[in-house]
Amino acid sequence: MPIQLTRTIKILLVANLVAFVVQHSVDQFLGGDLQGLLGLVPAAFVGKFHLWQLFTYPFLHADVVHLFLNLMMLAFVGGELDALWGSRRFLSFYFFCSTVAGTLYLLFQIFVSHGLHVPMVGASGAIYGLLMAYGLIYGERTLLFMLLFPMKAKYFIWILAGLEFMTSVFSPSGGLSSVAHLGGMAAGFGWLWVTAMRRARARANKSGTANGKKRKSGSHLRLVSQKPEGFEDDSDENPKTWH
Repeated sequence: MPIQLTRTIKILLVANLVAFVVQHSVDQFLGGDLQGLLGLVPAAFVGKFHLWQLFTYPFLHADVVHLFLNLMMLAFVGGELDALWGSRRFLSFYFFCSTVAGTLYLLFQIFVSHGLHVPMVGASGAIYGLLMAYGLIYGERTLLFMLLFPMKAKYFIWILAGLEFMTSVFSPSGGLSSVAHLGGMAAGFGWLWVTAMRRARARANKSGTANGKKRKSGSHLRLVSQKPEGFEDDSDENPKTWH
């Protein structure tokens, strides 16, 4: 599958790259603490009302590998979703997923782990939301799981969710990041589900209105069986990409 670098994706890629360079330059060479100021730190968010951290943390990353993996996923799956939805809807979805992921991380740290001073950084919550959307919309496409095993995208996302769930439960070191990843995937699924239901109701109402004009006596609404927009089956296309 060719990478679609839309204008929105290019802006996000550049913004994340610039933020990474500034973050590590200030923190490592100038004695600053941008990670503590702009990363999502539960103690600062709750105790000092640093509410902006919920929106700035996705632009920070822990290291080069963390940055590279997130930007690679953004380029591979984000461009096609942006082209399908448009920039406004795509950005709304992207930041909704990152916000839900951050909120879940905050709740987990406050009420379960009690790691109030452990910052979270990275766009992984948003990226996992995009992966969920890609798997639901382009489910018949083939992805390479772990760069080796080809499988359909609709299976890939649920195996990925299962692995993240197991990591969050059984891995002390990686559990917190997995909680955020699951939060992003749940947010993506919920967004698409609600959108699909709204459009199905709108179509049903439109169909009912049209029938009402034809039938003066009036009748109960009848739900027409249609696939909601956003869950199109593109089985005629089956390109390959890798993750």
